[in-house]
Amino acid sequence: MELCLALTAATSSCQVEVAAYLLPRVPPPVLTALSIEILKAAGERSGGSLQGVEFLLKSDFLGDSTATYSVADSIARSSEDESVPSDLKSFLQEHWSESAFEKGMRESHDDFMNFMRVLKKGESAISLRDLPAPLRVAIAYMPLYRECMKADGRLLSQRLRGQLVEAVRQLQGCAVAVVEVSQTRNLMAVLEHHLTAIFD
Repeated sequence: MELCLALTAATSSCQVEVAAYLLPRVPPPVLTALSIEILKAAGERSGGSLQGVEFLLKSDFLGDSTATYSVADSIARSSEDESVPSDLKSFLQEHWSESAFEKGMRESHDDFMNFMRVLKKGESAISLRDLPAPLRVAIAYMPLYRECMKADGRLLSQRLRGQLVEAVRQLQGCAVAVVEVSQTRNLMAVLEHHLTAIFD
């Protein structure tokens, strides 16, 4: 229990180095049992910053990506729980909930459709259609790739993960059957493969 309190205190003070040290030392059953309370406490003591909450989620503090995403989604959907700080709930709804994943997929699809419209109907003196296919892919997907790479930690936010899943679907030209949270690294590898084709 003391380790859990120390972990919460460390994350709420943005001392992520301390939290990174303590996290592996808390028994997994304790983390699982107190997961909602740990995130709520980190949110309450955030002082306006949710960096500690974000660190816990990105580091997959439960050691099980499905469980970590699930607890974040559970708090995000707790509309009647007044003990959850409103800023924490909003943050989780926007970035770490199941609805954030779906929103990310829609955003990525919309970006793809806009890119295709520019590709087909663009009136620029330099037509995207005249560029080599790998360069067109880089223009369309390099920003997403950079954002994914910049998101340090073991897990991407659900919103970013949704964008990645949809991007891979578009690049593969067909539905991607594998969207499980454990497959994020594989999806990044597919995106990276398409982007590195420009350097071949």
